[in-house]
Amino acid sequence: MIIKRYIYLACIIMLLFASPNLWANEHDTKDLYPSIYFEADNLLYENDGQNIKASGNAKLFYKSHVVEAEEITYLQEVDKVIASGNVTLLDKGKVKITANKITLSDELKNGFLEGANMILEDGSKIRADRANINLTKSSTFTGASYTFCEKCNKDDDCPYTWEFQSDEVVHDELNKKIIFKNIKFNVLDKTLLRLPQFAYPDFTVKRQSGFLIPTYSFSNFYGHAIKVPYIYILDEASDLTISPFITTKQGPLFDFEYRKKTKKGGDIYINPNLIYQADPSAVAPGDEKFRASIQTHGVIPINNNFNWGWDATYATDDTYMRKYSLDSRTKYNSNIYVEGLKGQNYLNIAAINYKNLLNETETPQAILLPRIDHQYNFDLPNLKNLSFENNIVNIQRASGDEQIRLTSELKWDERYISNNGIILEPKLSVRADHLRTFDESENEYTNFSRVTPNLSTSISWPFFDNAPYGKQIFEPKIAFGYVGDEKKHSDLLNEDAQTFNFNSLNLFEMNRSLGFDRIDGGSKISLGVNYSLQDDIGGLLSANIGQSYHISGLNSLASDQWSGTDNYHSDIVGSISYNLNDAVVIDYKTRYDRSSSDNSINEFNLEMHDFNNYSIGINYTDIEAEANWLNSGLNANNHVALSELSGFLEFGIAPDWSIISSGTFNLESDDFVSNQIGLRYDDECLAFDIGYRENLFTDRDIKKDRSILFNFELKTSALD
Repeated sequence: MIIKRYIYLACIIMLLFASPNLWANEHDTKDLYPSIYFEADNLLYENDGQNIKASGNAKLFYKSHVVEAEEITYLQEVDKVIASGNVTLLDKGKVKITANKITLSDELKNGFLEGANMILEDGSKIRADRANINLTKSSTFTGASYTFCEKCNKDDDCPYTWEFQSDEVVHDELNKKIIFKNIKFNVLDKTLLRLPQFAYPDFTVKRQSGFLIPTYSFSNFYGHAIKVPYIYILDEASDLTISPFITTKQGPLFDFEYRKKTKKGGDIYINPNLIYQADPSAVAPGDEKFRASIQTHGVIPINNNFNWGWDATYATDDTYMRKYSLDSRTKYNSNIYVEGLKGQNYLNIAAINYKNLLNETETPQAILLPRIDHQYNFDLPNLKNLSFENNIVNIQRASGDEQIRLTSELKWDERYISNNGIILEPKLSVRADHLRTFDESENEYTNFSRVTPNLSTSISWPFFDNAPYGKQIFEPKIAFGYVGDEKKHSDLLNEDAQTFNFNSLNLFEMNRSLGFDRIDGGSKISLGVNYSLQDDIGGLLSANIGQSYHISGLNSLASDQWSGTDNYHSDIVGSISYNLNDAVVIDYKTRYDRSSSDNSINEFNLEMHDFNNYSIGINYTDIEAEANWLNSGLNANNHVALSELSGFLEFGIAPDWSIISSGTFNLESDDFVSNQIGLRYDDECLAFDIGYRENLFTDRDIKKDRSILFNFELKTSALD
């Protein structure tokens, strides 16, 4: 009977409402109900069928609108719908309005609400005592409040985390704004700010000009400071952010950020900033008062295979960016490049300028003009994994020695697995280097060429076992090979292979040099064991240990005690790690020096996470002076060890509240390098940090400094 009632009612309305507004031969496919349609437990027709009253789980459907209520009355002659009792109005699935009573007209687009609540598409909420709704122009809410927060579940009187309360809220559909009049900003039911008027873009606006959330900080050097960013939307693809950083001791620092997305999908970023210091330090490098920097990077597509781009930094002096916490780097490089990738073939042509910002005496910084990296992978039917690689570098300096190096290498490798599971991995390569070096002290050029073969094979035999506690693999491994002796010349420069880190990761490599300028030559044999266990509780344990032996040929590192491979037998290297679903992560690496019967390198990392309650991380690094590559080339009396302990902690003290802390302690000098502690609040709609930080590193005008930082974020919010 109810179904027949629905059909009968729909037929009457379709016949009586033969108007252009409700009838069309074709209608928008998004309008699910082109004519008014009712569902209810009871239907009553009055005034010769002109008025319809639905009661009991009543629903009215029209186009993309759905009205639900205890009772719905439809007055056909005046095109009015009156709904009362737990009323809900849905519009296109984007806006949800609930009220005690709603009166709607003009095809449900306009109306009056009592006790209204409105939920927008992004989840933000508007509550009001009364509201006049116009879904095409503007809606006005009286005695209203606005928030993005969820209602807490403790009790009915529990306040929202943050809320805007206003005498009147206007949702301007045409200009895409929500306008508040006589507004109060409440956090945890406490009023922090009052304004006569305030506007905020509605959920349909992705980008709009306006103020962003300000931040506060304090430093011994610049005093109290507040940063108030303003973003200006230039067009659909670009914007400019102006962020004056107002300090009480040094005056204003002006920071600008320009961003642009090109039509072909490229990105451009330019960030200049400057300050004219009111109270400069006498030991600052460069100009004492005017200080500035610019950082920029970009990627511009040329076609489907090639891009060109840049990444550049410039500062008027070495300490400016670190002094004002603009950039913490102590070294950087600026480059411009063309890069291409087609299939497995790669080309990069770049010009690079290196810059060291520390107050150190060293060789003048290099300029690479150009640096070319190229890799071509052959596609041969009977020979796989054959490649040809090239590296060309022209090193220039304002003063000092210079060098041009051309390196080409033909490489092949393969992997075979026998029927009984033995893994054989042969490698073969031939490398040719040509170098032309300029010695400034003698004002002469040196030309030098060398050809270096590299032949090696590794053999391993993994054994699998399903143990009661998990699946484990035990894999003994041996690698042996020959690398041609390193040919040297007193005038050759070592620019890219000054560091050397012998560890369990490169144990089975024959040429362990990290760059092209050096070659780790000779015949070697490496022995080791790998072990892994995937346990039944979701953890993965990995461990390995091994040693290398220099059998014959020239040992390029025989005079470098710190390398760990300066003798016939190398140091013993090993590592062990365990990961339990990222909740517990342990990693330990070591290098054992047999000559001193001591672990010359120890690195330990521990991280534990219970993402609802705490995160903790500890890092311990201990490198003895004899194993510290930074001592290379220094007198033995100047050798230094490295011993540091660092860590971080975030500990929940209450729901959404946590304490955050981090620091680095130098065990050699028995001093903190840096430390920080703070308080954090973070829920679904509000986040803020307040922290105290000490920086104990010194460099010219960078002195030991104490600072206070405060960051505040209303999630989904931006001031207008």
